[in-house]
Amino acid sequence: MINYLKRNLEGLKILVLGYGREGKSTAKLLSSVLEHAQISIADQNEAVFENDLVSGNSRYRILTGNDYPADLTAFDLVIKTPGIRLDDGRFTFDAARITSQTDLFLAVYGKQTVGITGTKGKSTTSSLLYHIVQSYTGKALFGGNIGIPLFDLADHVTAESIVICELSSHQLQYTRHAPHIGVLLNLYQEHLDHYPTYLDYQKAKFNIALNQVEGDYFVYTASDENINSLIESHQLKSHKVPVDNTGVHFSSKLTGEHNMHNAQVAATVASLLGIPEKAIEDGIAGFIPLEHRLEFAGEYKGVRYYNDSISTIPEAAIAAIESLKPVDTLILGGFDRGIDYSILAAYLEKGNVRNVITTGPAGMRIFELVNENEQIEELYFFTKFDEAVEKAIEITPKGGICLLSPAASSYNEFRNFEERGKRFKEMIRDSRFEI
Repeated sequence: MINYLKRNLEGLKILVLGYGREGKSTAKLLSSVLEHAQISIADQNEAVFENDLVSGNSRYRILTGNDYPADLTAFDLVIKTPGIRLDDGRFTFDAARITSQTDLFLAVYGKQTVGITGTKGKSTTSSLLYHIVQSYTGKALFGGNIGIPLFDLADHVTAESIVICELSSHQLQYTRHAPHIGVLLNLYQEHLDHYPTYLDYQKAKFNIALNQVEGDYFVYTASDENINSLIESHQLKSHKVPVDNTGVHFSSKLTGEHNMHNAQVAATVASLLGIPEKAIEDGIAGFIPLEHRLEFAGEYKGVRYYNDSISTIPEAAIAAIESLKPVDTLILGGFDRGIDYSILAAYLEKGNVRNVITTGPAGMRIFELVNENEQIEELYFFTKFDEAVEKAIEITPKGGICLLSPAASSYNEFRNFEERGKRFKEMIRDSRFEI
């Protein structure tokens, strides 16, 4: 990595755009490697630079507040962090000069990397694959969208390492390199507030396959119509490996058919990596499911509670209900990003859920869609999340299931889905002491 950066970036005017966790990781590595590059760091939020090591450091030029750049063409190279959207009218930029930590990492280590993306399931699948590979080889590394910047792995990569990367659409959008094994699990409506169209979002994800070369592998869900449409309209150089898990079941602590599919994808990739079948089966059996992903949150006063706060689209909520049905009480809603909820409304017409509690702006839209649904026994809307959970605790019958699977993001009240899930679990635990 050091040699690559010196060879390709030395002497350039470089802008690190965005100074969150990944931006800090990028700035730290560049400053330690490049002696003659001009490194600027830009973030609209001035507070991120307070008490930070870059403040007052002559090695960096800090651009924030009124100095936040609009014209990115003044730089030879812009290393964009995932949260920054370029096509919203704020910036003038040349796409050829845009790169990312992900792309720079893949340029060096792509041949020993597995990249996993998809609207839903990528965290579970990548974590499961890492568990299988690490349990068998002891030489796996894990990073990316899971919360570990890829540059933080650079010092630990050896010739024998297998790098497992969870990759978001934002990390893939401006990439020109790809992992040796690329995985695309599914494509649903998501992040519509970040892309001009739904197709633009799909294309960002599909870069994981488009940038592959001969000898690489593209593993994908055989039944996903959006993925198949993209494959039909593009000429891929890699080997296509469709996965159909019909009738496949593993001994696993994971819940639901969608997670059985995630396990089958992980098993397929592990097999491509040369891991024996018995080691794959043992790895799947020993994997502990991730928090907030159809997580059994406890049984209190005879009610079983499940925390699926990761659910931010209707398809995820439907998959959760199918995994647990019959569900007595379902909590839906949150921040409204304009997602089409008609598929969820039609599903609820089947009568698989007795009580539906909605909250937040997205919850109001869902409430209006299902208000005439005679299959739902009790339907409520609450402005606040806590009020919705309190009602769910109150009305879920003993012996029943209460499921938080919001089908919406959390940003109207919470910083992220993790915070929302933790609040749900706090409230149901406190309910034990209520008379």
